[in-house]
Amino acid sequence: MGLSEHEQRLLDEMERNLYKHEADIVNTSSGPRTVDYTKVAVGVLGIAIGLVLVVVGVLMKLAIIGVAGFGVAVAGALWALSASKPADGDDITGHGRPGEGPAAAKQGPGLMDRLAQEWDDRNTRG
Repeated sequence: MGLSEHEQRLLDEMERNLYKHEADIVNTSSGPRTVDYTKVAVGVLGIAIGLVLVVVGVLMKLAIIGVAGFGVAVAGALWALSASKPADGDDITGHGRPGEGPAAAKQGPGLMDRLAQEWDDRNTRG
């Protein structure tokens, strides 16, 4: 059973919008990033110390210690989350040839190709 003219127009419009949206996502991606694990470790340590201070503040019934602990935990989280930065040319570790490595294994047919194949399979079965 084929698509009506209206359904075909809707499908074409949805496909154009999808391709446009995918292009927007690709254009806005910032490329490879590096992580400063020292900053992450210090941030996690700050979170742990902050949570300990919150517990100590609750046990001692001193709100100021709890509030300070919360502030330390939030600052630690922000510090850990700021550890990622765009990679410079020297920071990129993938010196292999294009088409090798884990990124090449993920490449395959696009979304529309897979959907079209599923549609064809469904139509041939039914």
